[in-house]
Amino acid sequence: MSEFGIPTLHSRVESWECDFNDHWNARFYGRSFQLALETIPTLPGVTNLGEAPPLTRYIRFHHELFVGAGVEVRSARLADGAHAGAILHRLSSLGQLAATALDIGGIAVRGLLPDVPASAARLALPRGLAGRDDARWDSERGATLAETGPIRPWELDHRGRLLFEELVRRVALASHFHVGQLGFTDELRRETGISRMAVETRVTQISDAAAGTPVRIRSRVSQVGAKFFTVTHSVETHAGQKLAFVEHSMVTVDLNARRAIPVPEFLRRLEL
Repeated sequence: MSEFGIPTLHSRVESWECDFNDHWNARFYGRSFQLALETIPTLPGVTNLGEAPPLTRYIRFHHELFVGAGVEVRSARLADGAHAGAILHRLSSLGQLAATALDIGGIAVRGLLPDVPASAARLALPRGLAGRDDARWDSERGATLAETGPIRPWELDHRGRLLFEELVRRVALASHFHVGQLGFTDELRRETGISRMAVETRVTQISDAAAGTPVRIRSRVSQVGAKFFTVTHSVETHAGQKLAFVEHSMVTVDLNARRAIPVPEFLRRLEL
């Protein structure tokens, strides 16, 4: 792991960053990848090329992190393959891979990062979310609408754009509301130890909005498999401006054994 790319972030898991599953919340994985991306143009000896966000970021979660875990992100550029030119980030703790991110679009990084072959991205490549259409909302069937409140000034970064971690946080709130309506309740988790976790996420940022802009999120389950399901989210303003399109590939998990189990009957009954 230490031989991959170059280090672009060092951090740790704080207790207040862990969620109801007692592990590091996805928003902080997302924050780490965004900070790593923004570090690249400011590396010593590099002419700052700007800090444009990626057009699309695929995140895959490989290993849970808990309070106190040290975090290192290392980054490289894919030299070949279908995603040549994309930035590959590997997030690890004590050498164990915890998550990967593939940033497609955004800054040009030729010469800024070490090149690695496409084979190095095997664990980061899209799987269940590959090839879907960001711009199309397939159906309103079973959708919920979550009001997530106005954007606050502290949710904007140094460029006046919505922080990536805040986008992930808002979508997580909408997802929590949506799957709770379906049956993934806190009562279910307490009584049975059954919960859900994201294993893959795709975020496509479309536009920005200013502080004070109310944001709502439409969510729906778009796919159900034996041990996974996909939730799609359209992040919008009240005026209908599209801010982002987000997809989560989720698994149902037995928290006692920390392993995936078949999806509950209430998901298999859904009309998609």
